[in-house]
Amino acid sequence: MTNDDVADATRMIAMALGRGRAPARSSEYARLVQRYHRDPDYARMVHMAAKGFDLTVLGVDHRSGLILGTTAESSLSLSVTELVPNTGDRPLYLLAQLAIATLAFPRPQDLDDDEFVGRVTVSAVDDYVREHALAIEQRINAAGEDQDPPTGQPGLEALWRAYLRRSATGRTKGDNEPFGSSRKIVERALKHLVDYGFMHKVPGDGEGTYVTHVKYRVQIRELAAGEMLKELAALGISRLPSSDLGDKTGDPAPPTPGAPGPTPAATLAD
Repeated sequence: MTNDDVADATRMIAMALGRGRAPARSSEYARLVQRYHRDPDYARMVHMAAKGFDLTVLGVDHRSGLILGTTAESSLSLSVTELVPNTGDRPLYLLAQLAIATLAFPRPQDLDDDEFVGRVTVSAVDDYVREHALAIEQRINAAGEDQDPPTGQPGLEALWRAYLRRSATGRTKGDNEPFGSSRKIVERALKHLVDYGFMHKVPGDGEGTYVTHVKYRVQIRELAAGEMLKELAALGISRLPSSDLGDKTGDPAPPTPGAPGPTPAATLAD
């Protein structure tokens, strides 16, 4: 391998880390994606270069390009504390992310379907969380459990209750929607997914529909949706994907000569 090959590998990683970069918008990026699928030696070099940045290759798609995840040592992942400054909003933000993933991919097979496109709206996500919160509250009341767990030990019940206590919408004195309303929190969660290339908002749609991208499906699959959602609900996860970044450490194997482009790895988290 030559210095030009090394430059191509690192350039591909740089393009993957850039916001808004896609093979369809860059002939150079498209060339590198094609080379990855065609040249196993180059593909292995991309994997090696990614490891040098504490990243892992989740997959390479002709639409989304190189999809990367972070290792435990990476400084490139994005924490919820960076996205949500208000500590009281963070657990509810995680619940919103939980609901978005659940509604975007309602069936397990959707995560393995390369052509599947998920669609969600702010109101649908908020309604979904509230329905579950009400059901849990009714169960708690029926069981005679009147008290929340102690402060600092929120538990699942207290988390759902906290969401339910938030106003869904409402208006401020300036006729704006309260920043801490539950729908505003959902809207922020969806906006972050748009900002980092996981979704786009359908223009001119009165419902405010958000459509998933390939990289979001790959990330959710890599995070093992079922386990991720249970841990999020229990506040066991404090980090979310940033741009193409997830939390996996295992790379899929580079393509073999003459084989079609690989689908992203589907290894499930423990």
